Amino acid sequence: MILRSIALLGALGLAGCGAGSRGSGPPATNPGPATPDAIEVAEAWRWPAPPPGSVGMPTADGEGVAATYGHLRLVLLDLDGGVRWELERLHLREVAPVLTPDLVVAATEEGVLAVDRATGRLRWDTEVGERANGPVVVGGRAVVSTWEGSLVAFDLADGVVAWRTDLPGPAIGPAATDGDAVAVTWESSAGDAAGVVVVDGADGRQRWSAPVEPGGVGGPAIVPVPTTSTSVVVFVAGDLAVHGLDVADGGERWRIDTDGRGSPEVPPLLLGDGEVLVADRLGGLLLVDAGTADVRGRFRADGAATRGAPVGAGPDGPFAFPLDDGRVFLVGPELEVKVLDWPGRVSGLAMAPGGRLLVATREARANHLLALDVGVG
Repeated sequence: MILRSIALLGALGLAGCGAGSRGSGPPATNPGPATPDAIEVAEAWRWPAPPPGSVGMPTADGEGVAATYGHLRLVLLDLDGGVRWELERLHLREVAPVLTPDLVVAATEEGVLAVDRATGRLRWDTEVGERANGPVVVGGRAVVSTWEGSLVAFDLADGVVAWRTDLPGPAIGPAATDGDAVAVTWESSAGDAAGVVVVDGADGRQRWSAPVEPGGVGGPAIVPVPTTSTSVVVFVAGDLAVHGLDVADGGERWRIDTDGRGSPEVPPLLLGDGEVLVADRLGGLLLVDAGTADVRGRFRADGAATRGAPVGAGPDGPFAFPLDDGRVFLVGPELEVKVLDWPGRVSGLAMAPGGRLLVATREARANHLLALDVGVG
């Protein structure tokens, strides 16, 4: 299918602009050839949140899209933007829910709830008195990190707390899992200590804990290394470096310098075959082979990145990355940079099947969940 260029989207309320339209830093860069391929974008649909509600970080799979809005409602849409159901609940957090075949699991200011995916009926709502981050699923449990400094596992069947593990400090970003282990980063409120903790997903037993340089620690990812039986925990720390630690014992396998520190709500993106896209808070992206530490690409935008992970359909891009001022930049190896802009700011991004980019907006007069078809022309 031939995609319309971004210029056509101006009439629909979506504006395309060149890098450098805001901020005083250097323009976005791409290490590709002299004549890189163009990234083309077309709006597929948009769902308007009732004003003045902001839309939280979205999530998607092959059957639908979920997000919270206004800290009050959880909505499930089909892949064409039609509303399947909405559930009202005070104090929903604007972080990404998680989708299972049967449930939509979402974080609240007090804990976690689960909704029947087919009917929109509340299955359970468990409060633990802590602000939960976006859940991850490990076996038959939803695991969250909390701002108060815990890892908590909830049985998906009934919401009963299966285990709880104390952390040395607050966790502002989500945990990560490989289906077996769970990794989380934390940093003290005073900013004078930080670390990474890995626990067993089955019982919450701590496998290891390692101190890292504070001053800006990003959320983690656990990256399986092909042809081996191990995985690497990848995150950005306050020492201006990306670290790869062995998931088995916490030993450092590699370290790569970056220009910026990490942000807890900006975890790396797994791309398959051991590759991972790592973001720092100065808008830099690093494409790394987690097994060999080979750097396949470096990209830079002229803005800060403090909320929302990069997304992409595969290791060759395009990758999309939200900036703190509301722009989203699209980039990839041998691709021309494209920058998108909306009124307000961006809560987060998700990638649906077929390369459809989902963008949630907030803090504007009218906020939306937008679906954009992204291709290379």
